[in-house]
Amino acid sequence: MFPTSMRLLSLPFILSLPAVTARGQEHLAHAEASGSAASADMAAFVSTARLGTERFRDRNVAIAAGFRRLGRDFPSMGEHWANPGKVIAGRFDVADPSMLVYATIDGKPVLLGVVYAIPLEDGQEPPPLPGGAKAWHEHNGTVDEESFLPEHGGDHSPERAGTRLAILHVWTLLPNPAGYFVPENWSLPFARLHLEPPPAIPEAAARALSLVSGSNDFYASLIESELSSTPGDTWRPALAAATDIARAIVSGRNAKGALSPDEISALERTWATFAARLSESNPALARHLRGEMREGEAR
Repeated sequence: MFPTSMRLLSLPFILSLPAVTARGQEHLAHAEASGSAASADMAAFVSTARLGTERFRDRNVAIAAGFRRLGRDFPSMGEHWANPGKVIAGRFDVADPSMLVYATIDGKPVLLGVVYAIPLEDGQEPPPLPGGAKAWHEHNGTVDEESFLPEHGGDHSPERAGTRLAILHVWTLLPNPAGYFVPENWSLPFARLHLEPPPAIPEAAARALSLVSGSNDFYASLIESELSSTPGDTWRPALAAATDIARAIVSGRNAKGALSPDEISALERTWATFAARLSESNPALARHLRGEMREGEAR
């Protein structure tokens, strides 16, 4: 399905594939909600991807098939597991993606979705998609280098020189309120804690929640890297305080349920306070944490 011939990439290049994040893609979310033919085609696309990877719910099967983990466990995306051979083959088969997305929930790996990584030759467009081709992104750099940028790629113009790598995330098993193809899925911190996400998820609240759902070390490592040239580590008490407050907000909610609007607001304030404290050491990083940085800004 949607076969495409591509130029081969070297293994070192494949092993540096970024685990990408992005926000937006409003056009895709609108298409899904419109009840249009594009919405039906998109649902069929996702169903094909889901059925084609059903056997990989058991991660041991994926490992036996050649998938290997790349990079960190991301708060809004989980872990990326890539099959370099599938990427090098350069085929776009909806039922046979080159990457899988897992997250550890209750101590077990859970399959959440898939990622397609397609190398493009000079002048070549990404394969067509239901709802339009804008869901494809192009990225450069390692997993860690891409991990903290608020916007990524997006320029898949065939005029760009050299071999390019187009990336597409598809949430096949964990619903993403922002859309099937939106890379960041901020319902993940809620899923890790068995909480029902609100219909529209405030990113700040989800980031605060991720501090108590397994991503505290993720933020600590990235912030430490960003502030490596700054004397002291005054951000650590701020991160610890934000984590403690977020934990108190959700304490006792071990059963599946929904946070109240007041609790969601409290989580938003917790994250905003943490970002404000961080701005004392790194204003640009703090702006990103508040979702204020624009594409192209330096980290």
